[in-house]
Amino acid sequence: MIKSPDSEFENEDDSQEEVIELQENIIEALPEDKSLVVSEDVFPDSLLIVPLYDRPLFPKMLLPVIISEEKLGKVLLKELKGPLRYVGLVYSHESEDDSLTNEPSIIEKLSKVGAVGKIVQAAKHGNDPMHIIVQVMDRFEIIDIASEDPIIRAKVEYITETGEEESEDELKAFSVSIINLIKELVQLNPLFKEELGLLMGRINLKDPATLADFAASMTTASGKELQEILETKSIKIRIEKALYLLRHELEVAKLQVKISKRVEDRMSQQQREFFLREQLKEIKKELGITKEGPESETDKFEARIKKLKLSEEAKERIDEELEKLQLIEPASPEYNVTRTYLDWLTILPWGIYSKDFFNIQRAARILNRDHYGLKDVKDRILELISVGIINGDLAGSIVLLVGPPGTGKTLLAQTISKFLENL
Repeated sequence: MIKSPDSEFENEDDSQEEVIELQENIIEALPEDKSLVVSEDVFPDSLLIVPLYDRPLFPKMLLPVIISEEKLGKVLLKELKGPLRYVGLVYSHESEDDSLTNEPSIIEKLSKVGAVGKIVQAAKHGNDPMHIIVQVMDRFEIIDIASEDPIIRAKVEYITETGEEESEDELKAFSVSIINLIKELVQLNPLFKEELGLLMGRINLKDPATLADFAASMTTASGKELQEILETKSIKIRIEKALYLLRHELEVAKLQVKISKRVEDRMSQQQREFFLREQLKEIKKELGITKEGPESETDKFEARIKKLKLSEEAKERIDEELEKLQLIEPASPEYNVTRTYLDWLTILPWGIYSKDFFNIQRAARILNRDHYGLKDVKDRILELISVGIINGDLAGSIVLLVGPPGTGKTLLAQTISKFLENL
């Protein structure tokens, strides 16, 4: 599998690393317009195909490519010692996790249009993937293709760009629009400035076709969208598509800046509130007005516990929650949850019991006096009292009151407590 990383290729000086330099007669730069002139380049009709799984590459760019497929790397390294200088860089719709062993799927997923790349340097270090640096030269269309698992060779035809029918003024207007958008992107995102600096010396921004390719390569568009631009022969249509992608990239960059600013403002406000709270605590502590949050709350709960007759299980649980409360920061949401739980635990009347008063006639009279209707509910409650008379207590018995809010569940529970406690 092949990837196209963004970082510059670095060659390590190691005795185990096999490096092939192929830099003779590659590019001559004209200082007056910075356009590219390729000397002694005649592109072959047949190319060894290097699939690209991330995004396609555009002409006039010097980029590194990592070849993870071991067999393809070995073939490249071997043929580079001979006459091989060019490879076909073709975008594949296959993901990086897909296998390259299925011959039909490889061919079907390859795009019909790719770019020929001249290999400037190749290196293979031990068992690591092979690295090559390619100068992308021109577009081509695949005419015929053959595969030898996983080696793919294709007969190609080089594409001639069409721009004669376009108005020079119209292309110039598109070019100015793209340059203005690039300037805005550079101001919003420093990464674009670095990429722009790397490519400015290699391309001619006055050429609309090159400018369209460069603008498309700057964006984070999907491989499918970039492939559409690579396949477009008309310079006008190509630069229009690139302008659309660049404008979308600008909108995304603006949104990222807006979100980052919002998050930064929120963090600044939280930090300000935190420092103010800490200062307030220290001021109160110095003046002796109050203790710090966890200490004062702990003292309140411990004072309540002294008045209670806790069971062993309840005491163990309350001690655990008190210890947790002392360790939690008061600004934490969990602090309020623990404090509320301890508040409920310590206001319950632990160890305080009343004698149950079982009287069916009295219970029925109080139920009928306080509540109208509800015959089934009252009968069930009287059955519970009857069981208590037989067993001597109501231990283990539970009455479940179910209904929407406002239907009298709480009042009914209070009535039960009245006749059981002889109130």
